[in-house]
Amino acid sequence: MLKKRVEILFEPSKYHRLEGMAQAEGRSVGSLVREAVERYVLQPAREERIAAVERLASQNFDFGSWEEVKELISRGPLERFERVERQIEAERRRMPMDTEG
Repeated sequence: MLKKRVEILFEPSKYHRLEGMAQAEGRSVGSLVREAVERYVLQPAREERIAAVERLASQNFDFGSWEEVKELISRGPLERFERVERQIEAERRRMPMDTEG
């Protein structure tokens, strides 16, 4: 069901061509425009996404064994957090103390 309206302005000569095409096919100008948008704007974007997924899926990544992956997942964020904490603490030690109170 169509629920949104869009206003498109055409040069008169182009609109008359569209009217002629629509009439020859027993359709409305709006249906021609909707089909053109689907075919030339929306469909290529969908096909590009599908192609990207297919490219990713065709790659062979070696992540190691499941046990190795689980270990990395379980300790990864904690190690990064601890590293950031150490960096912050080192920065604090390098900063001069604020003697004003």
